[in-house]
Amino acid sequence: MVPAPHGLSRGAPVPWWVKLGLKLGLAAIGIHGARARALGLARPSFDARDPAKLLGGPPAWIGDATRLMGRRPRTMLEVGPGRMVLRAPVLAGLGLEHIWFIDPADSAPTEAAAYQQVAALARSQGLPVPDLAGCTDRAAILQRCHATLLHGGPSALGAIPDGAIDLVVSEAVLEHVRRDEMGPLLAQLRRVTAPDGVGLHRIDFQDHLGGGLQHLRFSDAFWASPLVGRAGIYVNRLGLSSMVGRFRRAGFQVEVPEAVVWPRRPRGPARPHPEAMRPSADDLVARAVLEVRPRR
Repeated sequence: MVPAPHGLSRGAPVPWWVKLGLKLGLAAIGIHGARARALGLARPSFDARDPAKLLGGPPAWIGDATRLMGRRPRTMLEVGPGRMVLRAPVLAGLGLEHIWFIDPADSAPTEAAAYQQVAALARSQGLPVPDLAGCTDRAAILQRCHATLLHGGPSALGAIPDGAIDLVVSEAVLEHVRRDEMGPLLAQLRRVTAPDGVGLHRIDFQDHLGGGLQHLRFSDAFWASPLVGRAGIYVNRLGLSSMVGRFRRAGFQVEVPEAVVWPRRPRGPARPHPEAMRPSADDLVARAVLEVRPRR
């Protein structure tokens, strides 16, 4: 149980309803997705240029997986990496034999130079990354790193054989999966995970309008609408208990080694919309880490 730091995920010091109005207005006039990214108004994986983020996460994943599995993972799947596909050379340098990425849309860099820069940085830290000389585009880079990038919903994971993945990772991704896709996604993750494999998932549970619970004030009809989705603020509003329950129903055993909690309920509606109600204890959990393994 880790106390939530003051101002967690607050973002710009602007009232939440102003952020909501701006994002919905931009989405309504067609400024969203790739167009918003091109204008600098949306930044998937905004910390993708941070060397600590690029190089620090993967060794920790491998270390945790090795501890839990009793052996080093040979294969890995990252769900929703965004621009963090840039870490492909780092993951290959850590000894993974095959790396898979899956994203609903393509927001990863396509130019080879971006990956070569990451590889050079990792090499300067002593990591034996693949030699990317001669690679002229992303496809060549991924092939050299023994990595595969998939795009689409849960069905896209059908390209991965049963039990082929030792380690599944996601970082602040599963809260964005729509509720009707959560079951199919977890079923696919259960299918592709090796019998002794492990999943490591960091999940945020607060809203994306200021780090509170303002998203609980809306009906499902509005909050799950295409406009909210295009605005990039949709989260599925599942609390920790619901997320754990869905993993268990999909055939996983679940541990929660860390939860970041507020001392009191953060800002949000005094009475959530009836369709957004959840156990009151869930409203105190800002984010958590889940360790999941196939139930035998």
